[in-house]
Amino acid sequence: MAVELYFPHDEVDTKKPNFDLAADYLELTAFFSEEARSFTKDLINATEIGAEDDYETADEEMTDREEIVSGAVRRIDGRRDALGESYPFTLDENGDVLTYGGNDPSYGQAAYILSLILSHLKALSPILDGSAVYPTDAEIIELRKYFQYFATAALAAEVNGRAWSFGHPRPDKTNFHTKLAEIWGVFRDGVLQAAVGVPDRPQDDQIDVFAARLQPDGLPGFLLAAGQVATGNNWREKSLRHHLEKVFPSRWFGQQPVTMMMCYHIIPFARPDDEFFDDCRVLGNVLHRLRVPHRVTEAQGLHDQGVAIEAFDQLAVAVEWIKAYATRGAATT
Repeated sequence: MAVELYFPHDEVDTKKPNFDLAADYLELTAFFSEEARSFTKDLINATEIGAEDDYETADEEMTDREEIVSGAVRRIDGRRDALGESYPFTLDENGDVLTYGGNDPSYGQAAYILSLILSHLKALSPILDGSAVYPTDAEIIELRKYFQYFATAALAAEVNGRAWSFGHPRPDKTNFHTKLAEIWGVFRDGVLQAAVGVPDRPQDDQIDVFAARLQPDGLPGFLLAAGQVATGNNWREKSLRHHLEKVFPSRWFGQQPVTMMMCYHIIPFARPDDEFFDDCRVLGNVLHRLRVPHRVTEAQGLHDQGVAIEAFDQLAVAVEWIKAYATRGAATT
């Protein structure tokens, strides 16, 4: 038996169904199920409950509902293909049963589940809202902190180099200026000097992660990425593009770095393919739910090689949180 989740009729049972949302509904149902599984026919059952009678024939109604199932299955197949072993669910060969296989999730699989939960906080989605498994306010703070650490690992793998968790509050509790001096002490490119009129308490000045692939000669002109980690419903309003180019260097450097910063936006959401083009147009490079888990898996290899990735040790803590959270559905049935 699974915990009862809200089925979003308005977005799934329509003439233009949101297949990503239907796939998420199946994944969440499996994740919270005592048997760790959901059935694609659950989508048909859910659409029948509370549906308005706006079909001319029963055949037309069934055809539309089967299209919802096939669309959700296509999205699940796409997620599995994109993420490989970092995807924590398996779909049987008939496309009927989705199983959560994360009793002992890898870091990549934990990143996926964490992203899935963050995608369905009540400001973003009604699926978990009001259910017995909805996280508490304190847990949401922890979830966002863990996602910041997964994002740090993901950006390290993206550039194949070391990474710093710069977003406030930082894991090492340093202040803005101390952390900036630590990072640029490694880069040795530019001279730190605050400009007149800068914010008194910059916290992180909008940048949550720095990652760099330094050159053996120690000279500037290396891969350097700066990322915004965005988990709220205003995630698309936080582009770093202008800030990285025009504001951040002139605020904090008397002699500005010559190494260009690449702009990244790191989000827990699964984005529709056709909308993703505009996401990149507006935000720069985007790491979303179909990229972060794969990069986190790669980061584990970097960490094993001795590459410094700040807060990587906290990923194991996040995995334990995910394992405990998965049992909450069974405890409420």
